[in-house]
Amino acid sequence: MPVRQGDRVTMLGHDRPLDREFDGGTQTVRVPAAARAKGRYAWVFKIDWTR
Repeated sequence: MPVRQGDRVTMLGHDRPLDREFDGGTQTVRVPAAARAKGRYAWVFKIDWTR
């Protein structure tokens, strides 16, 4: 299932939704410095799909 604009993207260890940009078929997720600091070796993203 593709990620759409209404879906929510979060990162394990960071309790707030992440900001995203859409440009055609490309999505860019903006990971804030506080979230980057928590994931030193790997990042895990969760996508809550809307119907």
